[in-house]
Amino acid sequence: MPEPQPAKSRGAFPVEPRLTPLEPAQRTEEQRELLVGIWGDDVPNLFSTVARHPALYRAWMPFCMQLLTQSVFSPRERELLIIRTASLCGSAYELEHHRRFGPEVGLSDRDLAVLTGAGSQDWSPRDRLLVAAADELHANHEISEATWRGLSALLTTEQLVELPMLVGHYILLAGTLRSLGVPLESDQITRKLDSIGVPVEGGHIQPNTNK
Repeated sequence: MPEPQPAKSRGAFPVEPRLTPLEPAQRTEEQRELLVGIWGDDVPNLFSTVARHPALYRAWMPFCMQLLTQSVFSPRERELLIIRTASLCGSAYELEHHRRFGPEVGLSDRDLAVLTGAGSQDWSPRDRLLVAAADELHANHEISEATWRGLSALLTTEQLVELPMLVGHYILLAGTLRSLGVPLESDQITRKLDSIGVPVEGGHIQPNTNK
């Protein structure tokens, strides 16, 4: 499998965002409705930036949360795919948040190091195929025939459909985050983003906004 390039560090981002996240006083009534009902005033920068396009935000958010909180993959496999993709795309923002989920869903420090390009790992056959699929989708926008045959013997039909969409969504997000210069949040807001209710065990949940 090809080795991913390390993600960009915090210092690699522009000093100033290309589109600044919306501050509370800048939000229209529609934008407040979209954001404050979920997050309160301390909205993570990804969401308060995308909400500059309210119609797109409304269409995108359910798809985003479907993949994040109702994936047909186990939480560990979901995060394995997201972290590998974020690393390949050099998305420090995605890595900053999803590496925090990794230990909670069963990814070891060694797993996380290998997923982000440091060293090699003796993956299980299933993990190796999932990582290979993420690599191929990033490099060629297609899962190779050999990898597909291996996956077809192990995954459900729903997982085969979701796999390229999950990886593709995080490639899309990486391009958006880096192109718009979305900055990382303060620790306070980062903790709020961590509390959206990403499942660490089986089962489907909705974002938890009570923390």
